[in-house]
Amino acid sequence: MRCILFILLVPLSSSFLCSKGCSSCMADYTCNTTCSDTFDDDHTCNSCKWSSPSALNPVAYLKNSEGQCLKSNSILEKDKWIPDDQYIQEIFPGIPNIISFDSETPLDYSFCRYPMKYRVGKWFKINMTDITNRFLLAVVEKDSDVIISIDMSNSKRDEKYGKCLAHATSSKSSSNVLIKGNFFPGNYVNGKEIIFFTFFISTDTLKTVNATFTVSFSLAQIRDNTTIISQKETDEMAKNLSLVKELKLSFDSIGMFFFPSCMPTFLSKLVVFTITFNGNYSLLLSTKRSNKVNYLHLNKIIFTNDTLTAVCVSMWSGTKMSMLESEQDGLSVRVRGDKNEQKYSLVTQDYYSEILFTYQVICPNNCYAENGQGECLSSEARCLCKSGYGGDDCHLLCYYHDNWQIKDHDNLCYFGSNKCDQYCKCESGHTLQNNLCVSNSCHDNNKLDIEECKRSEYGCAQNCYCDTANGFFYNKTSLKCQSINCGNNKIDQIRWGTNSFKEEECDSGVNCNDECTCIEGYITNPDNNTSCKLKSIGGGVIAGIVIGGSVFVVISTTTIITVILLFINYKQIDIEVFKEQQPTFHYYINGSVNCEPNKESKFEVEPEQLDFGNPNSATAIMDTRFEKIDIKNRSRNKYMMIIFHTLNSPKYVFHFDPQVVILKPRASRIVTCYMTIYCTTKLKGMKIPYTVWFSQSRGTLNEIALLLENKNFETWNNSDQKYMDKLSKSVLKKYHHNLIMTTDAASSTHIDMDELSISEKPIAEGAMGRVYMGNYRSVPVAVKQFRWENLNEEEVAELKRNVITECEIMGKLRNPFIASYMGSVTYIPQVSMVIQFFILGSLGEYLRQEKEDYVKIPYKLKVRMLFDTSRGMQFLHENRIMHLDLKPDNLLVNSLDCNSACSIKITDFGTSRFTKKSITNSEDKGLGTPIYAAPETFKDEYTFAGDVYSFAITAWELYYQVEPYAQLKSIFEIKRHVEEGKRLSFDQNIPPLYKNLVEECSRADPKDRPSFDQVCNSIVKIDEDVNNHLEEGNQNERMVEIVNKRTNRIQKQINSFSE
Repeated sequence: MRCILFILLVPLSSSFLCSKGCSSCMADYTCNTTCSDTFDDDHTCNSCKWSSPSALNPVAYLKNSEGQCLKSNSILEKDKWIPDDQYIQEIFPGIPNIISFDSETPLDYSFCRYPMKYRVGKWFKINMTDITNRFLLAVVEKDSDVIISIDMSNSKRDEKYGKCLAHATSSKSSSNVLIKGNFFPGNYVNGKEIIFFTFFISTDTLKTVNATFTVSFSLAQIRDNTTIISQKETDEMAKNLSLVKELKLSFDSIGMFFFPSCMPTFLSKLVVFTITFNGNYSLLLSTKRSNKVNYLHLNKIIFTNDTLTAVCVSMWSGTKMSMLESEQDGLSVRVRGDKNEQKYSLVTQDYYSEILFTYQVICPNNCYAENGQGECLSSEARCLCKSGYGGDDCHLLCYYHDNWQIKDHDNLCYFGSNKCDQYCKCESGHTLQNNLCVSNSCHDNNKLDIEECKRSEYGCAQNCYCDTANGFFYNKTSLKCQSINCGNNKIDQIRWGTNSFKEEECDSGVNCNDECTCIEGYITNPDNNTSCKLKSIGGGVIAGIVIGGSVFVVISTTTIITVILLFINYKQIDIEVFKEQQPTFHYYINGSVNCEPNKESKFEVEPEQLDFGNPNSATAIMDTRFEKIDIKNRSRNKYMMIIFHTLNSPKYVFHFDPQVVILKPRASRIVTCYMTIYCTTKLKGMKIPYTVWFSQSRGTLNEIALLLENKNFETWNNSDQKYMDKLSKSVLKKYHHNLIMTTDAASSTHIDMDELSISEKPIAEGAMGRVYMGNYRSVPVAVKQFRWENLNEEEVAELKRNVITECEIMGKLRNPFIASYMGSVTYIPQVSMVIQFFILGSLGEYLRQEKEDYVKIPYKLKVRMLFDTSRGMQFLHENRIMHLDLKPDNLLVNSLDCNSACSIKITDFGTSRFTKKSITNSEDKGLGTPIYAAPETFKDEYTFAGDVYSFAITAWELYYQVEPYAQLKSIFEIKRHVEEGKRLSFDQNIPPLYKNLVEECSRADPKDRPSFDQVCNSIVKIDEDVNNHLEEGNQNERMVEIVNKRTNRIQKQINSFSE
């Protein structure tokens, strides 16, 4: 059995969502043609073309309000980070300034969040030299639904780069955007140095916008709160400890700039919130889920002469501290109740970050710590209780170690037994019986799905769970209760319940099963009581059988009649049954007339056109729908049989209930057709045949149905035909016709396998499988087949489940730097995934001189490729996905233009696992490629920091374009080299910032490696320094040659494959 990964670029349906730059899509926002001229041709067609400001005749491409990218030559000329003074308007405190953006407004680029990217914008400056009130408020009021950004700098004109002192962005719907805060440290004294703050106010949309810009100043003070956590709210949360409240904080648009009292030398952005509660519980504040470094400050607010001062009381750092905590940066702070209002600040130095702030009540009654009953474990958001104490608050357990710890326990259940809560009370839906909680179903000698056994069964306690108190456990293989003594090779007397005893029938002997009972048809062997022997029947028994047989016939007849009557009045429907394929009936139409139902033919089938309740819409995949069909026999004296010949395909199931109907003269019957679709496939117009037979003998019709069942054209033989000829003499009329589908399968990511094909020889091979060339509707595909060999049936089933889970995860991932997932095939054993196909192949094909497409990649493009990789990995890690095999071969080249919106897309994280914790078990051993593997993976420890290490090796290889550890002769030498703390060497030519990044990412201790958030920030600085490290020579012609050659090569392969 094999799992196939398809990488393709093909049109699946015209109903997919498409960007403005694309004419048709094969998946949501994935174009199957080239993008429009003004859009970046990255398959998404969602980003405008990028043009370099350093170009000889620069042009810019911006979107208008309709989403179309328009070309503009109206560009502001400048040779520094800031334009000449004639383009900068000086403003003054408290005076509104009119701003108008239109098609004539010159375009420029900022020094903050959007460097080197043209925007519609205007420049302003304000003289700060004589400003005494330090709290600045810069506000842009706008009149339209565009996104406006404010960037602020205190850099001087002659500096090489403009420093991004502050940044803020509005939402479309908000009426304003503002920057507020104090940008001078507390000990700052102006020696009358002339200081200007420069503002760049911009938007990325070509649209007429009118706005006003005002800068004002006031005394420094902490003003409004982002949120207030009140006594009423926390008291309600204390009633439900599972409740976790969330607050999404986008620092791009909220917060104030300050030099916080707890970090007085670091300009930071912060949001302030108030906590007011006093109770016998704690509050847990956390930002762990965002996996970003931030800080929490507790401040004491002091008013002096109308001036507000924040004094630092406590500070908590959100940096990772240990391996157990290391996979998530962020805060986790326990706050105790206080009768006074507490003012907190959430602080970050990443002005663009989005933080998910959560809070919940933990440790009620303070875990009775004052009585020594327990302590609050904030890292796990619960109480850690001493022996004999438990529950949410470490109260005295009513029942502990098989003993009651309280006197009055008549109406209590055993703590620790199923459905018994922490106070020894039964949960809702259960009643107390002999100190156990029993469901209504269990009481009636049935069992719920979550229960283990019926109470009448061997080893089952009264609550329908195995009787652990008397040494029984649930055997997950046999799905029965089993004694712990079974298997000791001796016969034991087993007790369960209150007064029930049973002796084992056998134990570990011949014909003895895992439950120590004899297999069916065997009894205990008296000569060896641990084994079983075949039952024998004596003469007396035979006589008893004869006598008892007569009695049995009477009783069974009565029972059957009773069951039939009950069945008529009650029929429980299991919807899963209708998702199963039905038997095939041979479509025998010899001598049959193709005839629509009518009066002359004496039968009716209404309706014949089936829409399953979707007359004007498509039917969703995996949805089971039904249509009722009225069948009537209009004959006065003949029986009629109708057989629905189902189409057995794994793509869909049409299940008729019943499939074969025999009607008396003048009778009718409702047949229900259930339809389940498993992939997007052609349904509309499809026909389901049925045959109609008339005879005066009901028995003849039954015989015909039995003869046709489980037969088809290939298995139908001469013997069958002779018997049919004999039966046909009693058949008076035969007809055949079709039901017609009028609905269709909805567009989805579930792909029809029949439209995919692959070549015989692989074009690439890796640790996880082989890659083949293929096609889909004459469009090239790359097909990856995972290695399934050497796996047993259970391992194959588990791997299939994991791959299907990966398909579901990837279907939800949309990011410019991740190869877009477009579909999967999951309805057959060969589970498949469908993602983009890239003509330029993988980065690994360009790095080595022995490769056919080797090219000396320009340093600027190398930095861009690293940046795109880090942003893709940042996205994966934010979604708690480890790659586990990051290397050049798994980086697909989207463009060889360093100015493209996207140069690299990450693929092949099928070996990754969706996780919330580090993988430390042995199930995922050997993940990744050894050359790129982090040292801890040699001990089967897989963490997010391992991906950062792989990134370091990839970055080194990308810079030098040679194989890492080429001087070492084997994988074992590489492992030993790395475990000894040795790393890849550098020469003197590598830029210092680039070298530092590789060294930081390849540190031995995982917790010392940066996160991909930090890696992205580091590469921004490397990019700012890139012009100081440009190489001689131009590789553009060589790269154009490679693109053309690869395109021609792919086309030839497609042509040969299609022939």
